[in-house]
Amino acid sequence: MSHCTSLPVCEILVGELISRRKLHLSHALKYVGRPDAAEDILQNTALKCLSSPPQTPPDSPRCYVSRMVRNAAIDYLRKHAREVSTSFEEEGQLARAGTTSLCGHVCLEDKQELAAVARALSRLPARKRDAFLRHRLSEVPQKRIAEELKVSRALINVMIKQADRHCAMALTEGDAAYGAQFFAQ
Repeated sequence: MSHCTSLPVCEILVGELISRRKLHLSHALKYVGRPDAAEDILQNTALKCLSSPPQTPPDSPRCYVSRMVRNAAIDYLRKHAREVSTSFEEEGQLARAGTTSLCGHVCLEDKQELAAVARALSRLPARKRDAFLRHRLSEVPQKRIAEELKVSRALINVMIKQADRHCAMALTEGDAAYGAQFFAQ
C-alpha cells in the first residue's frame, strides 16, 4: 500500500473506480437493474470521492469504493421509490413546481465557481476587496464606505465595479487567464 501514502485520498478512490469500472458498474447494476442508472451511480460516486473524501486512505480502496457504490445504489433505489413520476415538457413547469435539479454534478460546479470567486477576491488589493465585500455581502452603503475610507463615493463605485468584473472574469475566462490584469489597477 505504499502508493496510497503518496497520492491524495480522492485520487486513490477515483483511480480505483476507474481501474475497476466494469466491476463497480456490474455491482451497481445488480441493485438498480438499469444500465443508465448504474452509470449515474458511478458518476455520483466519483463526484463524492472528489468532493468529500475521507481524511486518511482506506486500508482497502477496492472494498471502500465497492461499499460507496452499494450505498449509492441503495440511496438511488430509496429516492426513486418515493418519487412520483411526472412528465414536464419544459423547464418552466419544473420551476413552477418548485423543483430544482440537485445532483452531484451541479453541486460540484457550484463549489468550483465559489472557489474561483474566492480566489479572484483574494487577488484583489485589500482596500478594493474590503469595499466590495462590505457593499455586496454586508450591504453597507457606498456613501458610508467612502466616508470611512476617506475617499470619494465615485472611487468606491469604481472599486466595486472593478471587483465585480474581476469576479465575473474568473467565472467566464478561468482565473489563470486574467490574474495579473487587475494588479496593475
